[in-house]
Amino acid sequence: MIRYLFFLLLISSAPLYSHEIKPAIVDITILEGKASIEFKLNAETILSEIDASVYDDTNNSPQFQKYDELRSLSASEIEKLVLEDKFNFLNKINIISGGEDVGLVLNKVTTFEEENSELPRNTILNLDLELTDSSFSIQFNKKLGPVVIRQFEDSTKETALLTTYLQPGEKSPLLSNQSQSTAGNTIIEYLILGIEHIVPKGLDHILFIIGIFFYALKFKPLLLQVTMFTVAHSITLILASFNLIFIPAAIVEPLIALSISYVAIENIFQKRSTLLRYLIIFIFGLIHGLGFAFVLGDIGLNTGQLVLSLISFNIGVEIAQIAIIILASIIFIIPSRQSWYRAFLQIPISVTISMIGLYWFIERIFF
Repeated sequence: MIRYLFFLLLISSAPLYSHEIKPAIVDITILEGKASIEFKLNAETILSEIDASVYDDTNNSPQFQKYDELRSLSASEIEKLVLEDKFNFLNKINIISGGEDVGLVLNKVTTFEEENSELPRNTILNLDLELTDSSFSIQFNKKLGPVVIRQFEDSTKETALLTTYLQPGEKSPLLSNQSQSTAGNTIIEYLILGIEHIVPKGLDHILFIIGIFFYALKFKPLLLQVTMFTVAHSITLILASFNLIFIPAAIVEPLIALSISYVAIENIFQKRSTLLRYLIIFIFGLIHGLGFAFVLGDIGLNTGQLVLSLISFNIGVEIAQIAIIILASIIFIIPSRQSWYRAFLQIPISVTISMIGLYWFIERIFF
């Protein structure tokens, strides 16, 4: 009965409404002593003075009403506000070249329309920089949140020289026309990205892993479930990263929430491992892999080291998942041997997880 209800809900999934604050993307090209910078960000977040280093969702910030008012404006109105407040934007970017601060020139502001006012939209600032030295570093105000810097060989953006992920307020490495990401740097950066996507940012994925854990503490069924999940999400992560498949976030994100609720509910009513359970975990893994791909889609893979960055991100995800299972095992290994374990821990925790998943499912559809 539970499975039938689940798949009825799955079929009826509606569009996702999200106020998530994504990392700003900075694309840089350096040619003949001049740097061209394309700064893609959510302008409404800055105009409403939301601290993106603290909040990853505009609904959670005290300024959410101001943000919503700005989001209801047309793209041309946002462009006008950005131009009127351009020094506020420019002062949040600190460029140092040859030991001196270098000023930026704002050439153009473009805000892209998004018909669904509940979804964030992008604004691109086209900036120019006259270099006083062959290299420069860039640092963004902490309130802008995390920033991804991508340096390209030329304006076609076909060849990436460097991709780096800056934590809020972090200073970039030196950038020049000789910039090049080393294999070691790529591995470390994308490994950290993969870990951070699960811990601490991926609470939905964490709860799914815990839901798998509480199904059975025995090593073999736990290993089989985790293996099925890992293989499945690796498949869709790779396919989506190479643009071989695409399913909108409007479908994927509610299904991720629903998968959390389902595995937790099944923990309550199903006591033995079944082939169908493993198949369902595999299907859910395919869905979660698409969720992982959205993160890489926002950040971008290092095109110069495409496979290496993809593998490193995936390994980071696996490291985080294994850490969650190890920690849960340490906490629950002794209680699991007690007669009261199922009644007082396994079932209550599974009920809690299922309710959280169901709440997220409803929120991601209707709010």
